[in-house]
Amino acid sequence: MVLRRIAEHIKDQNWFIVALEFTLVVAGVFIGIQVANWNDARQDRADETRFLVQLHGDIELAEQLSLRVRERRLARVDDIISGLDVLLERSQRNVLTDRECSAIAASHYLGIVAADLASFTELMSAGRIDIIRDNELRRNLIQFQQVRSSLRDLITILTNDGLALPQIFPDLISIDTRYDEESGEVRMTASCDLEGMRASRPFLNAATANADAYDAYIRDGLQPWSDQLSRLHDRIDRILGIDHERSAAP
Repeated sequence: MVLRRIAEHIKDQNWFIVALEFTLVVAGVFIGIQVANWNDARQDRADETRFLVQLHGDIELAEQLSLRVRERRLARVDDIISGLDVLLERSQRNVLTDRECSAIAASHYLGIVAADLASFTELMSAGRIDIIRDNELRRNLIQFQQVRSSLRDLITILTNDGLALPQIFPDLISIDTRYDEESGEVRMTASCDLEGMRASRPFLNAATANADAYDAYIRDGLQPWSDQLSRLHDRIDRILGIDHERSAAP
């Protein structure tokens, strides 16, 4: 209809009306595009807000699922190292503590729940990662995926080479279980024959290999993943304006 009118005005050489109607057509198209872009941007902001809330919940879930084991794994490395110093007579002590004995006995346990962030996985699958306006958050998310993948690969590699010392050397390490009322879980307890361990070169070799693997697990896998999870949580808290300490206060 508009094009027909413009054609008629051109035929009549009514150039002013032609220019006016052409301008109105261009302006209408421009306004229509702007309105569509505005609607898309508004939808992206709504989707981003919904994503950030879901992401925060996924991060808290990942922390909750791993917290107990993560704290135990991170603390165990110090007991393994100090226990190995006693075994190899690099320490002035001549006795293993219960913690050191249990740590050496469990030095082949590397597993941990490194949960996926479902909201971010869904966002990447949909190809909509660009709705995240905060560049630092986007970078933290990508880095988290990388260190999580590295942690899982490292656990697979090191677990295949890990040595279950209580099963290989039952005469040197005996294990038992008990219910721990404080933690509400069944815990392993170990008893170590220090003199027998020191006299067994195969045991010392195996314990040293486990200690080296466990150190690599912490240094190159678990600690970077744990640190990145904390950084990610801090960043999303700042964006959403969440203060967990204030929220937890009575």
